[in-house]
Amino acid sequence: MNDPLHGEPFQADRTYDQVYLLFVDTSGYSTIVRSNPRDRAAHAFDLLRERMRARIGQLSAQRRCARSDLWSWRGDGGFFAVHDDSESVARDVALEAARTFLTLDLRHLRDEFAQAGVDGELHVRMALHKGAIRHTGEGRTGTIHSPDINLAAHLEKATPADCLAVSEDVYRTAGPYAELFAHVGSHEGKDVYLMAGDGGPGGAAKAWLAGRGLSDGSPVHAYPERPSPQEKARLLDAAGEEVLDMGTALRTSSGRLVTTERPARFRDAILGLLRRGGTYRCYLLDPSSDAAATLSRQYQEDMTRKIKDSLERFGRFKERYGAEADGLHVYQTDEFPGFSALTVDMHRPSGLILYSSYLLGTSRYGVIERGDMPHYLIGPDAGRVFTRIRQLAEARASEGQAQRVL
Repeated sequence: MNDPLHGEPFQADRTYDQVYLLFVDTSGYSTIVRSNPRDRAAHAFDLLRERMRARIGQLSAQRRCARSDLWSWRGDGGFFAVHDDSESVARDVALEAARTFLTLDLRHLRDEFAQAGVDGELHVRMALHKGAIRHTGEGRTGTIHSPDINLAAHLEKATPADCLAVSEDVYRTAGPYAELFAHVGSHEGKDVYLMAGDGGPGGAAKAWLAGRGLSDGSPVHAYPERPSPQEKARLLDAAGEEVLDMGTALRTSSGRLVTTERPARFRDAILGLLRRGGTYRCYLLDPSSDAAATLSRQYQEDMTRKIKDSLERFGRFKERYGAEADGLHVYQTDEFPGFSALTVDMHRPSGLILYSSYLLGTSRYGVIERGDMPHYLIGPDAGRVFTRIRQLAEARASEGQAQRVL
């Protein structure tokens, strides 16, 4: 959709150098779509497009920029191309438009959303890069040729909400605008500079780290506490061969196998695994071990009794389901594991591990319950984190470390 905002349009079959590519995207788009009728949500994003379009058009006219286009817009976002034979003119239009939109227009848009009855919060991500573009066929954006467009699009996806990111190429020629940005990291081999929503570098580093993490990090799904039985059952449903359930007493897992409450989603998922020919291996502490005695003192609870209760429940489950439950194996270990884990086919390329480290301290509210500790779901994409947790789980399940009791 090559939509000129000011000046002459970009011509087909011509290469333009030092084009400023400004990407704008709505952060939280899906929440607005879910919270509003379709026509109201569409109107809201039309307001966003027109406000950004008007801002760039106004600045282009003021600075007599040769050409500025709304090149592409799809629903909740798009990108603009700004170019002038005098690069500083295009730079000023693009940077001033982005800065003004983030610090002024966005607030006004939120007011307009509220007046129009649009539910949900409006947040945007913006990214600016510059480079050469060429397109063949006027108005046919699918035939644009420019790796710089891809880089700008990817940078926008990496930008925190309500921030403007610029590449090192833009920062080097940013002139008086450079003081608005802080160096926060790199993306696809380019240094990245960020302006936070308050219009300056303050908070930019924290916003980038909150969204991107530290270097050499791994993707991890984090939960504030133990996931619900229904969510754990979803994990179990995905198992093809083997589930390992590791903890201290496994009181929660064993209780869900013999519960009289309905629906018994966790138990049904275990039965489904066993009926598929899978194995459910459970590892808990030996009730007579020094580790169990130490935990009893630490948590001020009868750990020995809890473990024996779990063993009794596992036994009841096997008795009730007979041959169907042959795939349930229960083991005891002498050493404190330091973490709990529910693993799903962890030796497969598609394996998953849900784990939680035990926090042995106490809070002002008393001993921290194990179910209240943060839990983390990881797969092989987590790299060394996945490998490390899997190795720890394997060590606990290895021969000589565990004794089968059921």
